[in-house]
Amino acid sequence: MRVAIVGNGNIYNLAHVYAWQSLKDAEIQATCDIIPERAEKACRGAAAKHYYTNMDDLLSNADIDVIDLCVPTYEHARLSIAALKAGKHVICEKPMARSVESAAEMLKAAEKSGKGLYIGHTRRFDQRWKRIKEGIDSGRIGMPLYIRRCERSWLPFPSNSWYWDFAKSGGVLLDIGIHCVDLVNWFFGSKPSEVFACGKMIRDEAQAKGVHDLATVMLRYEDGKTAFIDVSWAFPKTSAPFYSSLDIIGTGGRIEYSDKNANPMVFAGDRIEFPRYSPLLSASLEAFSDEIREFVACVDSGREPAVTAHDAYDALKIISAAEESVKKGEVIRC
Repeated sequence: MRVAIVGNGNIYNLAHVYAWQSLKDAEIQATCDIIPERAEKACRGAAAKHYYTNMDDLLSNADIDVIDLCVPTYEHARLSIAALKAGKHVICEKPMARSVESAAEMLKAAEKSGKGLYIGHTRRFDQRWKRIKEGIDSGRIGMPLYIRRCERSWLPFPSNSWYWDFAKSGGVLLDIGIHCVDLVNWFFGSKPSEVFACGKMIRDEAQAKGVHDLATVMLRYEDGKTAFIDVSWAFPKTSAPFYSSLDIIGTGGRIEYSDKNANPMVFAGDRIEFPRYSPLLSASLEAFSDEIREFVACVDSGREPAVTAHDAYDALKIISAAEESVKKGEVIRC
């Protein structure tokens, strides 16, 4: 499997290049970035054959089978559709797109091209969450009725970063909330019927740009199940490794998980620090390797992946409804 990785910044360096290099039956053929120095550096580091700064030039390379998109959210749809039209399989980081309409166009492009479209909801490949899912499905806690999921971080990017531009990133609700929505849907095995959400602007960057850096979401399901989601970019910087917590209440038991409890190391001095067990906070590098391995196997076999593009589309629809709820201050039907 010959891959070109587009976008050679943060998530590329922290996870994707590692994941691809861990596969014996895959080869990084090319890197691509709008910043030439970054594309060239990535090319050398990955021992790739080519580097590009222009997507059209890359897509004309017939030796490329797969395009792996590690680009900003607002570019997901445009670049995915271009790659699919060029006859390439596409692996795209979450969220699927900035809008539901753009995501629908991605689905149409994939269907028309006959190529695979794979969206990277990495949580589902993490062994911790997989084991919890197995526990739910085996009936260990009876029927799950309530889930509370919190993911909190300190967004480290400067005020001029695209993350602080709501039109481009969707704020914390889309960037982190999409993980939580997909995870809750997966655990419940169903989709919500109603959503109510509130957002706040806490940090100076958020207030200056008019983007929410904290959001709370309540989900109601037709079968009486409910979920509460709490996401933040404003969690105190020194406490950032207190990244996620999960509480699942069932008719016959409970499952609880917290990164804080799992962190084996504490430094105490003029402040308390909990060193990260992973550079990606709530995701392990092995989860990315397992995800890419799954997607490559699906390209080879033509089978559906564990996380389908339609799963990603459904999660985006729910986040879109949550955005509408924040704006209107009312419950929105999903």
